[in-house]
Amino acid sequence: MVEHKGYGGAPGADDDIPILGVESINQDLFDRQKRLKGWDQEKIRSSTVLVVGAGATGNELVKNLTLMGIGTIYLVDFDNVDRSNLNRCVFFKEKDVGKTQFKAEIVARNAMEYGRTRILPIVSKIEDVKEDIYKACNATASCLDNMEARLQINSFSYYYDLPFVDSGIDGWYGSIFCVVPQAKDCPCIQCSMSSQDLDNMFKKFSCTGQEIAKEEGFTEMKMANIITTTSIIGALQAQQIVKILLGIDQFKKDGTWNEKVGPPVYGKELRYDGTKNLFTFIEKTRNPNCWACNIKK
Repeated sequence: MVEHKGYGGAPGADDDIPILGVESINQDLFDRQKRLKGWDQEKIRSSTVLVVGAGATGNELVKNLTLMGIGTIYLVDFDNVDRSNLNRCVFFKEKDVGKTQFKAEIVARNAMEYGRTRILPIVSKIEDVKEDIYKACNATASCLDNMEARLQINSFSYYYDLPFVDSGIDGWYGSIFCVVPQAKDCPCIQCSMSSQDLDNMFKKFSCTGQEIAKEEGFTEMKMANIITTTSIIGALQAQQIVKILLGIDQFKKDGTWNEKVGPPVYGKELRYDGTKNLFTFIEKTRNPNCWACNIKK
């Protein structure tokens, strides 16, 4: 695992936003979102989020979290940039294609132009992320293209008692699924896996234009993708993370969420169908025999 220096401003005392008068409200970077009922910019600024995956959805999620003023983002990815990434990834440029730098490093470097967020790139597989990183986080998010890695971050999040927001993209379709370990009977990703999901567990679809061959020589299909879907799902994922950050302390205390912001989507999956302009909820139930969310700590 390779950890790199962070990019952007550290959320320290020097970054404190002063109380502004009427004459200078337009100079406050976060003035408009501070006007939202239930919003707490200090809580956002002091939060740390682990984002796994720096591809199309990962770009959108990091962009959104950065513009909202999240204090720190750990960004995990070990892939390089291909040219076919460019039409869906706001932080990748033509000059980044074929370079020795990794996606996580490039996103971290370019995202610092958007705000004050400190972004720490980690060039690693999810199973190699150190324990102290999880312990430093308030929430986790996956922007991944294979089930195996998603199950890993799901398990790690449950083990470290971290709320987790998963996203999925497939052409015109997308989904969001929140896991809140602190919520009684909240299902995790493993709980709702079907036999087909298990069959597909080790598949990794290519969104780069380069087919991915398995060890036995079988080559997986390329996954269709479009920036409008990734933008929508990346926005929904960021929204769920913010709801969690602004409400989880209250939820741990009395079982209720920040009523001005609303609860995150957990216990159900939010699905988007771009062909029908339709959002639907799919109810999920916890599996009492699930080894992931019934883990003994």
